[in-house]
Amino acid sequence: MNKILLIPGSFNPITNAHVDMALTAKKAVNADAILFIPAHDTYVAKKKTLIPGYCRVSLINSMPNCDENNMWASEVETTSFFPQRTYNTITQIRDMNEKDYIFNEYYICLGMDNIETLTTWYNWKPFVEEYNFVACVREGQNLETALREANLMEYKDHFTEIQIPENHTSSSLVRNLCEKGEFEKVKELVPRNVYEYLIRFYDVMNRM
Repeated sequence: MNKILLIPGSFNPITNAHVDMALTAKKAVNADAILFIPAHDTYVAKKKTLIPGYCRVSLINSMPNCDENNMWASEVETTSFFPQRTYNTITQIRDMNEKDYIFNEYYICLGMDNIETLTTWYNWKPFVEEYNFVACVREGQNLETALREANLMEYKDHFTEIQIPENHTSSSLVRNLCEKGEFEKVKELVPRNVYEYLIRFYDVMNRM
C-alpha cells in the first residue's frame, strides 16, 4: 500500500515555497508520491488574475523536478463542471483508484488556519476519521492547542506535524510582482517553467 500526499490549493501560480513545503511533508510521512489538487476556477476567480485551471495543472506537471520526486497534479477539480467540496474531491480520488484495485493510504496537507476551522467543513467527521493529515505549523503556532480548541483531540493520531519556516512568498506576491513587471524578482520565487509561462501570460494580459 502506497502513501500518497494530497495537497489541495489554488496554486495560482505554484511557487517554490509550495514545492518546498510538499517535499518536507513527503519526507515527514515517508510518502511515495505527491498529488497537488488545484482548485476549481470558481474558487480562484475571486483573485484579480486567474490562471486557468488546465494551465495550473499543466504547470505543476511540467516542473523540472516532478519525475525525481514523484510529484504531480490532478485535474479532478479543474475539470469538474461544478466546484467540489474537499471531502468529495479526495474521496473521488480514492474511489477511482480502488475501482482499479489500487489501495493507498492518503495524507492531506493543510495549513493551521484550515485545521482550526476543520469542524466547520462539509462532512468533517468522516473526513478526519477516514484520512490522515499533515499540519504545516509555523513559528508561534501549536498543533495540539489547535486540535484541543477545535475539539479534535480524539483524532490527534491522525495528524503529523511539520515545521515550516516563516516564508512570505505567496501566489499573490508573485502575481503582484508580475503586474508591476518585476520579473527578475519572480524568477527567484517560482519554478523555471512557471516563470517562463508568467512572462508570456502577462504579456498577453497587458495587450488586452
